[in-house]
Amino acid sequence: MNLGFNTFDTFRFKQLIFVNSAAYAYTQIRIDQHTALFGENNLGKTSMLNALKLFLLPEVNFRNCGNKFNFRGTNGKLYDGMASFRYYFPEDRSFIILEAENPHGDFCIVLHRGGATDKMEYARMVVPCPYADLEPLFWDVGAGADGGIGAPVENMTLQVVKTALREMVGEPLSDWKTIQERLFTNQPYDKRAGRFSLLPLRNGAGKREMDAWRKLVHLAFDISASDDRTLPDTLATIIEGQKSRKNEELNLDLNAIVEEANQLREEGDRITRIRNASDHWMTFHEQFLHEQQLRGQTAKAYADLDDSVAVEEERLTEAQGTASNTLTNAENQAETLERIKRESSKAVTNTSAEVKATGKQADNLRKDINDANATLNGFPTGTPRQEIIENLEEHIAEQVKDIEGYNNKAVAQQEYSRACQRLEKNTRQAKHMEERLTNRAPTLLDDLSVRDASILFSLNRSLGTTHGKLTAEQKHAFVQFSQQFHSEDGHLMLGHPPERIALGDILYQRYDAEQTRQTMQNNLDKLNESIAHDKSRRDRLKEEASLGPEEIAKRRKQAEQELTKAKEDKNALSALDANQQKLGILEGDLRELEAKLEEQKRQHEKAETDWNEADDQRKAARQTQKTLQEQAQQIRSIRQRLDRIGKDANNVLEGRHKALATTPCEVSEANIEALEQNVDELSALRNKVHELLRKLLTMSILPNADSQAHLTSFTGDQVADFHDQLKAVFDNLDTQEANYRHQVDRHNKTTHSQVEILRTAKEQVSAFMSRINAEMGQFSISDLEEVRVDYRLHPRFEQLLADLEKADLLSDELQDSKVYEQLKAFQADFFNSDARRTGILLSLDKILASVHYKYRKRGEEGWTTNAQSNGTTMMITTNLLSVLMSRLMDGDAQVTMPLVMDEFGSLATRNMRTARQMAEQHGYCLFVANPNRDSKITQVIRNYVHLGLFHASRAYAENRTVVHHGLCESLTHKGVLTVRTADIDSEGAPFPEEEDHL
Repeated sequence: MNLGFNTFDTFRFKQLIFVNSAAYAYTQIRIDQHTALFGENNLGKTSMLNALKLFLLPEVNFRNCGNKFNFRGTNGKLYDGMASFRYYFPEDRSFIILEAENPHGDFCIVLHRGGATDKMEYARMVVPCPYADLEPLFWDVGAGADGGIGAPVENMTLQVVKTALREMVGEPLSDWKTIQERLFTNQPYDKRAGRFSLLPLRNGAGKREMDAWRKLVHLAFDISASDDRTLPDTLATIIEGQKSRKNEELNLDLNAIVEEANQLREEGDRITRIRNASDHWMTFHEQFLHEQQLRGQTAKAYADLDDSVAVEEERLTEAQGTASNTLTNAENQAETLERIKRESSKAVTNTSAEVKATGKQADNLRKDINDANATLNGFPTGTPRQEIIENLEEHIAEQVKDIEGYNNKAVAQQEYSRACQRLEKNTRQAKHMEERLTNRAPTLLDDLSVRDASILFSLNRSLGTTHGKLTAEQKHAFVQFSQQFHSEDGHLMLGHPPERIALGDILYQRYDAEQTRQTMQNNLDKLNESIAHDKSRRDRLKEEASLGPEEIAKRRKQAEQELTKAKEDKNALSALDANQQKLGILEGDLRELEAKLEEQKRQHEKAETDWNEADDQRKAARQTQKTLQEQAQQIRSIRQRLDRIGKDANNVLEGRHKALATTPCEVSEANIEALEQNVDELSALRNKVHELLRKLLTMSILPNADSQAHLTSFTGDQVADFHDQLKAVFDNLDTQEANYRHQVDRHNKTTHSQVEILRTAKEQVSAFMSRINAEMGQFSISDLEEVRVDYRLHPRFEQLLADLEKADLLSDELQDSKVYEQLKAFQADFFNSDARRTGILLSLDKILASVHYKYRKRGEEGWTTNAQSNGTTMMITTNLLSVLMSRLMDGDAQVTMPLVMDEFGSLATRNMRTARQMAEQHGYCLFVANPNRDSKITQVIRNYVHLGLFHASRAYAENRTVVHHGLCESLTHKGVLTVRTADIDSEGAPFPEEEDHL
């Protein structure tokens, strides 16, 4: 741009090159001269124009793309970040290069994909050399393929290119701050620092300058000002950007004023609440002190009793251990003696049973013996036992026969016959025996003694049956002979001890003549008895033959009873000797058992006595243990009650019991009850204190304490802390009231000074617009004599200033709350949202509601705001852009950069020429685009590029084949390469005839 001096530092944008980017395989466009882009839709004309923003703005990624670049299609729709990233940098081998010039020489800025594709990053390298040195890295222009349009470089990769650029002393610029310092700061005297300066912004590349520059870039790409916010945002940012002093910034915090007012109002209300709560405070204070005193006393009582209980627990534990051992020993001893007693009792029982059983056996034997003796007594004295037994057997046999006869008449008849036969036989025999007894003659042995007769009879029985009388000599010989023998054990012995000879085969048989006679008489008697018996039996059988069944049954039963009695008598008599022997043995055993029983009873009595003593000792040990257990239970009860208190001790006693020295006390029910009563009283008092505290906290006397008023409980430290805070508040109430009055006075003065800053904002806008219009007045466009930039401030801003004029900001009272609400709402809508670095600043773009052009036509007095043609508006905006640029660019620099205009064919030819003139007047080059070639454009612009005319058959990608560079601007019909001069600038020069077909 030309600012009226001839000694400028020149900054020039020279070429824009696309390599495998957008729709292009390789496209090289001159932008240091007026250039028109022709081509069908979707060939990327608009995106080529927009690509300049990637160099004009210090960005490193496409995030938040709409705010950063404002890329829009022909339909006005914004492109998102990922779509833009993939369009310009579809792969690692995609590059966009800008060749530029500054006072230190030519240089290139090479854009390529960054390291984080998912973050849409792109990177830049700056190289201190003209693009001609870089061209072989990206496209083989001299290749003969495709009629001279060149071919891809086979080994081109991002790594190869970056390595080559570093070898050319290229530098990567990776962060936002470095980009600003190296590309947007003028360093005319420091070649290293200024080697890559692209746009020399005034006052360096600070944030305000960059924000202003960003708005100018958007204005430069919206030269027709079609967006209503383009001009207001741009002008507001320029105003901010050209401020050089901190005090020129509209730095104020209305929210702080509102907040302070609210705080002061709250403080005033709080002081009033404090004054109104004085009585409640005194009640709380008194109850708090009472609670502290009672807590100390209760804590001491708790600590004393707790320690004494612990001592008693230890004593009882030891005593219970001893008692438990004593009881165990006593129980063991008692159990041992009880076992002995049990065993002795069992022995007595068993022996008693044996005595009883043996006595019963003896009694049974005695009965059997008595029965046998009774049977013997039933026979004549001296009757041999065997004879009696035989008699009994006969009686038994007889009874058996009788029973059989009773059961069977045939048997009875047979028995009757046998009885008659036996009777007849025995009668004859008895007669014979009687005759013998009467006519008996003496035998040889009758004159000898019974001993001698028995010895001789045993040796020869015929001596006892031979009748005769011995002579004296024979008697003497018999006597002498018999003396050689004697009887022993039923046998004869020859001789006398010790030379005796046992005659085992000769039984000793007694011979007694009288006895023999008696025996004969006895036998006769027996036989007579048998005869009598048989007679009786015969008569009875005869009688029974005529008896009826009932009488027979009765007699059968009687016979059965007699049979049983006879058998018993026989058995008793047969076992008499054995029973007498057994009885003797049993009586001996019985005497031994009775003696044993007496000893066992004595031992049992002793065992029982010992056990009783041990049981008494066990009972005593149990009683001792029970007593100790009762004492322990009492202690446990007290301990449990202490523990219940202890669980709440940290809240009720506040832990004071833990640090107290203890004094021994009585562990008693009275003491624990007294402690519990104190704890209950303390708990109730604590609840009352807490309730009083909650009431005070709900009064908003203390700051930030309202939420704690809803706590279910407080710790002692919290209560004490609140008490101290409240005491400090109520003790210093007078001082607080005085401070409050001073704070209100200071606040009102501060509010007044801050409002003055708002008025300054209006003055700044007005002064800036006046200066802009003074410079705009130097230009005339078409039939417009004068053009001004008019503006309108936001109505709310105007209303706020008007309302603040009515308020008395220096009174001794706070303003009405509506004033503060208005200030707060205004800051929320009209101040920047990020105050971390810049402070809280009034955003001029928000109070600058609209900006428009106001015109005065040539020959007219009045001003009009009627819309002008698109071309006229573009001319005006170009003038404004130049004026605004002069405020941002270094005054000693001349910048030649493209002025972008899309859809250039929509302008009339006259306006196209005016646009060219205006651009040249301000040092710009038109960089325009149109869908198709228009002769009007070519006549005005002269230099043009028809995109899409040349396509490479070999490219880096199938969908990016468009090629354009200085050697392929046009082709003849025969395909001969024709180099067209690129700097023809004479208006109206004829077109080359070989282009007529385009």
